[in-house]
Amino acid sequence: MAANIARLRKQRGWDQKELAARVTEAGRAMSASVISKTEKRERRVDVDDLVAFAAALNVTPAALLLPHRDQGGPIEVAGQPMPWGRAWRWMHGEAPLPGSEAEDDFGVFMTWLTTNRPYLTREEVARFIGPAVPTSDADWDVDTGRVWKDATREEDDDG
Repeated sequence: MAANIARLRKQRGWDQKELAARVTEAGRAMSASVISKTEKRERRVDVDDLVAFAAALNVTPAALLLPHRDQGGPIEVAGQPMPWGRAWRWMHGEAPLPGSEAEDDFGVFMTWLTTNRPYLTREEVARFIGPAVPTSDADWDVDTGRVWKDATREEDDDG
């Protein structure tokens, strides 16, 4: 994160004092000294700092947390190595962590997807899963946690 903050600050032509002023405007009082310590990895950043930095730099928090460019090898996320692009897709709620139950179970994946991207419409979800998008409102109930409880089921003979 420190390298991303420094890179983005320099891209904008700001000194540390300017970034500190903008982070302060974003709701988190910070001095140039704090920015310096952050960029040198001498200071931990909490979630409130992360959000204020992102707002001040006009990027998403994800843009601060992950490497900006693919370095050609895996990066570590949540203690596991994964390809750079996969880490970005996970961070944006497009793909579950490798090895998670959401990779192998459609129902778990749908709950994962709609939990991490609750704003998606049915049409947008169709981009992820294709023709399996249910049309029944009973199956489209993200508020109860019953997300497409049996979306792939075949209608039984009684139905």
